[in-house]
Amino acid sequence: MKLNRFQKVLLWLIGISVSLSLILNVVRLSTPFSEISREGYNLFSMIKYSLIDVPVNSVTDFFTSFSQLWQVRQENDLLRTQVDEIASLQAQLSEAQRQIEQLQQLSDLKAVVSDYELIPATVLSRSQDSWNNLLTIDVGSQDGVESDYAVITPQGLIGKVQKAGEGTSTVKLLTAEDGLNKVSVKIEVSEDRTADAILQRYDSNEQAYVVELLNSGSTITENMRVVTSGMGGTFPSGLLVGTVSRVEERTNAVGVLIYVTPAAEYQDLNYVCVVRRSGAGS
Repeated sequence: MKLNRFQKVLLWLIGISVSLSLILNVVRLSTPFSEISREGYNLFSMIKYSLIDVPVNSVTDFFTSFSQLWQVRQENDLLRTQVDEIASLQAQLSEAQRQIEQLQQLSDLKAVVSDYELIPATVLSRSQDSWNNLLTIDVGSQDGVESDYAVITPQGLIGKVQKAGEGTSTVKLLTAEDGLNKVSVKIEVSEDRTADAILQRYDSNEQAYVVELLNSGSTITENMRVVTSGMGGTFPSGLLVGTVSRVEERTNAVGVLIYVTPAAEYQDLNYVCVVRRSGAGS
């Protein structure tokens, strides 16, 4: 086996150490314990300690410390990897729990709603360019979906089916700002009285729907609920749209503008339901 330079030096130092140890033992055993012999022995001991023991022990301690440091570093790297894996698993668990809660809400919604059928769907895509306008869901005509069907979440109405393909559909959201999403709604003024109105558009600055009253005989205040009226035939009656957040007097026109905060959470749309009137299409 071929030795490297360090190994050769180490063997050389060990050889010198062994040789000096033998010489010192011979001198100690064969020489009378006179003052001269003791001084010679001490001299050789000092030389051996300075040139052999100290360097060898230093080298040995260095490699021992380096080995321990390397082992500690490997253990730290392993622990760091395990911590990262735990964080990733916790994030996945939180996402799974959130999805389970959303699916449970859809299941509860189907149990509550009895006047029409609900077709559950998963959101397939939602591009950044049309984030507030369109999304694609994984149900289509083969599932009983048709154009203009309302689309809701457990929180409330979000839009309608714009185009129904065979296995997927495009949903136009109420947050689209093209002004073409007019919806007939009614504002619940009291337990037994409502006020008819029209959802005109979505105001992104206010983050609210703009609703216009059809008659001026009702006083509208904050926190009143707004639901679909069923007029027009596109949306069934009674779907929650939102709550009144602000009422603004018009300066150059008669009446007021009503701002309605959406009931649905548009930033987190993963599961939705398409609303199908019972018996429709049969």
